[in-house]
Amino acid sequence: MEETNPLSSLKSWFSAQGGSFDPSVDLSEGPYGISVFVRIGTEGGQLEDTTIVTCPFSLIITKDASLRALGTLLGHGTESQSSLETWSERQLICCYICFHWFFSESRSTMIVLRHLPYIRCLPAAEKLSTPLHFSERELELLKGTNLFGATLDRGHDWRTEWEQCRSLVQTVNQAWGESLTWERYLTASTHLSSRAFPSSILSAEPSLVSTPSTYPVLLPGVDLLNHKRGQRVSWEVSCSEAKQGGTLSGTVSVISNEELKEGQEVFNNYGAKANDELILGYGFSLPDNPDDKITLQIGGAGKAQKWEIGRNARNVEGLWSEIRGMVSSEESEYEFEDDLEAASILSEMCQAKLDGMKTVADVTEDDDGIRPGVKVMLEHYIEGQRAILESMLKFADGKQKAAIEEAREQGIDLVFDDE
Repeated sequence: MEETNPLSSLKSWFSAQGGSFDPSVDLSEGPYGISVFVRIGTEGGQLEDTTIVTCPFSLIITKDASLRALGTLLGHGTESQSSLETWSERQLICCYICFHWFFSESRSTMIVLRHLPYIRCLPAAEKLSTPLHFSERELELLKGTNLFGATLDRGHDWRTEWEQCRSLVQTVNQAWGESLTWERYLTASTHLSSRAFPSSILSAEPSLVSTPSTYPVLLPGVDLLNHKRGQRVSWEVSCSEAKQGGTLSGTVSVISNEELKEGQEVFNNYGAKANDELILGYGFSLPDNPDDKITLQIGGAGKAQKWEIGRNARNVEGLWSEIRGMVSSEESEYEFEDDLEAASILSEMCQAKLDGMKTVADVTEDDDGIRPGVKVMLEHYIEGQRAILESMLKFADGKQKAAIEEAREQGIDLVFDDE
């Protein structure tokens, strides 16, 4: 393969392998890497209900395709093959991506590592902005939030996976093991988390719903479409089962059902996602995201029930019922006493979270240690988290007032300390 412009190579490779983009769209560099735009000069000046991109099954990066490639490189029928089969889907796909960065473009290697034109067009590590790519100062502003703990957990899990992968690769080839750095594995893992679709899209009855039995797959071309909440899109999967071997072949297409004018970006719709999920997995956020949520539980970690509460205290009733059940006692002469205690517990829980969380002002102050794009994400996320907690405080205050009114109706005037 000749060394050419990466974008031109991607287009040529994608077309040669059976993929296609509609002639009315073009690929161009956008704020999040290569994106899809309506071509200037499109007939009629706009498009609607158009099949934007089609990717053949043969180009999709799956765990099985990655396992076959890595098995060829590391040795089929050896102890390494048995070890490879114990790796997770993420380990297989991420190491397959990383191996593309190890080698020059020799024809023999590219037979096994088929996706170099695609991988070369993925954003460079310095352009990635998920929390594992934050500076210490940027990460510090997440302290007190669920996202801070989730970031640390993800970093620990991915490092453990990387160490296992590197150990095996080193036993086969010391130089390859040294090339499999943490930075490269992190970059590949971030590409996977930000671009993957569930494997259920490849089934005879395709679905975009992730379940415990699905795993992430990469769809070159399709993953160039960025997310826009509420965007109207359709998916079309043409799938047939081969007579021998039972393997599936076919294509995956994305159809834009929006009326788009020339020059506009063409978007996909990843579904309803809160800012914590968008930031952790994708590296961007939405202002005033209506899908924002905060996860709370009583009794700390473990198997305790976790409650996801949304804006305007959405779904708070389940958490309230659990707290109410905890304080309920046969010794309570009046029900309003239990309501008051439950309201107090809920208020203290929310206030403690608010007190331990940074404010938007902490983020917006002039600080050279925070990149502008990260600052925007932090503002969006912290605003949403605090808005949810404040709505829960209002909910608890309403429960307290209702309990006080109930007491008065029973002829009891309650007196509270100033504290």
